[in-house]
Amino acid sequence: MQKILELIVAPKSSKKKEFNQSLNDLARVLESSCLKMKIDGSEESSTIKLLMEWETGDQMHRTFESNEFTILSGAITALCEKIEIRLNDILVGNHISMLANIKKT
Repeated sequence: MQKILELIVAPKSSKKKEFNQSLNDLARVLESSCLKMKIDGSEESSTIKLLMEWETGDQMHRTFESNEFTILSGAITALCEKIEIRLNDILVGNHISMLANIKKT
């Protein structure tokens, strides 16, 4: 069954440039582990939406176990003030720690 993870993050205003640089560096590697990946966010927007899609739950879990995804989680923790996590269009949390619960499902 196809899995779609949507992360909507609001970087701290003083850390937006740093977060975007981190995300862009990680995106190249993360993109190769997904069926599709899209990043939406303009300079004017206060939020960035990261959409990742996999064909199976196993593929998604392999991405979650990657160093790049761990680094992304750390960047979100350190540089963002808000996050919304959706899996297959269902809200699963508003804190980065909820990713650990997604990893187990």
